Amino acid sequence: MKVKAAKLVAPKKFELVEIELPSLTNDEVLIKIAACGLCTTELPVFEGVLVGTPGVSFRYKEYPADLGHEVVGKIVDIGKDVTNLKIGDLITGMTYSGCGFAQYMIEKANQLVKIPEGVVLENALGEPLMSIVNILRQIAPDFGDDILIVGDGFMSLLTVAGLSHYPVSNLAVVGHHENRLSLAKKFGATTIINSKRSNAWEKVMALTDKKGVEISIDLAGTSAALRLAASLCKAKSRAKLVLAASYNNDMPITIGNYMQNRAPILVPAYPSHSLNKIDDVKRGLWALSKGIFPMKQLITHRFKLSELNQAMEIARMRSNGYIKGIVLPWL
Repeated sequence: MKVKAAKLVAPKKFELVEIELPSLTNDEVLIKIAACGLCTTELPVFEGVLVGTPGVSFRYKEYPADLGHEVVGKIVDIGKDVTNLKIGDLITGMTYSGCGFAQYMIEKANQLVKIPEGVVLENALGEPLMSIVNILRQIAPDFGDDILIVGDGFMSLLTVAGLSHYPVSNLAVVGHHENRLSLAKKFGATTIINSKRSNAWEKVMALTDKKGVEISIDLAGTSAALRLAASLCKAKSRAKLVLAASYNNDMPITIGNYMQNRAPILVPAYPSHSLNKIDDVKRGLWALSKGIFPMKQLITHRFKLSELNQAMEIARMRSNGYIKGIVLPWL
């Protein structure tokens, strides 16, 4: 079966090509892709930093590379041993097996979850929803906790929306985009701090009676953000410093003193730390269906397959009010 796909053929260069999909194995399904999210973790791949780097995903070993892993779509064919899905089901899930920036893709049936009735298909991006549920379950907020989120991007805003349903004392967000900080406040943040206009460290310390927070989550992914998150952990109380951002391989480790003096527990909250990704996808879709995750308000840009080069640049620069983009292969 020949399908159109956008392949990364060189740094910052997608090309629209025709590829041949293999026949399904017994445990696989064929997905007609309705949408695929743009993920910031793939920006270093787009820029050529990670392709061919030892230890990276098989999808990025060489050019042409397969990007796109936040797929939602419709089952149009199934292998003979598939029992959990049927033709016509609307699905999402852990779509890591091929190119998500395409018209169709093949995935293992056990990596997919049905989308609940009433949920808008393009909003049901299962992989990032799973990632947020994993963060929330890893950090296990307690009654009256003070929580800090450093970063005001898509994942930060979803985390705020989820945490707003927990009985925490303060939920502070540090960022520097006024429109995103306003959304954080709307979604449940008790305090928003524009780091370009005020001293974030002083603001959070004043908020917590100079004690710091029980849970400090870095979702910005810079050395400055990680230092800030570490420095605001409540000292010598086994506060949780949560590493949930995508970090460049060459980012220097600059928080050694904070590890010694403030003594937080390090909590890596990446997708692969999930104890059960499929269960987390299901929980994320449930939360989406209940209005807990405001995906509709966060998807700001829609692109054609042929516009992927432009889409990645907009995502990288966060221009034109960008928060989250999706690719619609049939547009």
